[in-house]
Amino acid sequence: MIKSIKYKKMNIEMLKPFKIALGSTNYYEGYIVEIIADDGVTGYGEAAPVPIITGESMGSVEYELSLFSKILVNEDESPERLNEIMKSYAKSSKASRSAIDMAIYDIIAKRANIPLFKMIGNYRNEFPTSYTVDLVSPEKARVQAIDYINLGIKIFKIKLGSGFNEDYERVKVVRSVVGDKEIYVDFNQSYDQKKAVKLANEIEKFNVTIIEQPVNAGDVKGLKYVRNNTSIYVMADESAYTPEDAINLINYDAVDMINVKLMKSGGITDALKIVDIAGAANIKAMIGCMVETKIGNTAALNIALGRKNVDHVDLDGYSSLKYDITENSMYLKDGINYHSMEHGLGFKLKKEYKQF
Repeated sequence: MIKSIKYKKMNIEMLKPFKIALGSTNYYEGYIVEIIADDGVTGYGEAAPVPIITGESMGSVEYELSLFSKILVNEDESPERLNEIMKSYAKSSKASRSAIDMAIYDIIAKRANIPLFKMIGNYRNEFPTSYTVDLVSPEKARVQAIDYINLGIKIFKIKLGSGFNEDYERVKVVRSVVGDKEIYVDFNQSYDQKKAVKLANEIEKFNVTIIEQPVNAGDVKGLKYVRNNTSIYVMADESAYTPEDAINLINYDAVDMINVKLMKSGGITDALKIVDIAGAANIKAMIGCMVETKIGNTAALNIALGRKNVDHVDLDGYSSLKYDITENSMYLKDGINYHSMEHGLGFKLKKEYKQF
């Protein structure tokens, strides 16, 4: 049973600005949530709102966390039940609901004395991750790609949306640097369907494996048009927030893949549903992230390790931050994300961040 829910605001400097077609940011703001159960087991979660994508703000998330910290006390640690309650009080909640949901799963897996991924499928123990080449000039993209190669990265996600010619050159440059390693591109809704197809067909020769969210989030017909007019796999991101969104995309035969993010889905509970819905329709899932700490990224990694249907992982959000608030957490080696094997989500919060 939930004894208390506390939360606090976090501000973390970033190593470099993060720029995509929808906007840019040069700092991290989010909330850490602490839930203590009546038996003393403590779980942690993270809420990282991204206004340009989810429409949430720090203010809206704080309001929701304040509300949830009152109405959920004395409730059992049931992810499904708590998810239902939170939706009934704050239908549009995403990041705040995700933080609560993470902390509950953290408690449940800690009680079982195993990492969470072993409870939700235990399919694999490691997963290679892509690293993101930002929406920068082709020359800066070259530098980023070289830096990532030095980290052992083998999968490169290239942001698009600065114009046809520069986008083409960015892909061309990265391919020239990374050799035969995998590259895929993320439009972040920046093109209409015909321009997206034109660019897709131009960059096909660079062996691009995936086109992510080429058109506006609400343009399901546009997604299908792109899918029908290019040989490259088309993946939905901003078009897929909920299990219902996934069903709609599948019924419309609009995509080959779906990018699942905890801050979009509202937590592990609904993220698992999206992954499983996609799997039932033979649609692969990617587990992605926003700019987050290792709390959020580790929570997401558990889904990737647990579920067979996860085909790609893009969990590099923590790499943009100047410092790590966790210890004994997920780590990167030769381009592969590994779970720490700590019980629960898989991390310890550093002592200085445990004061709520």
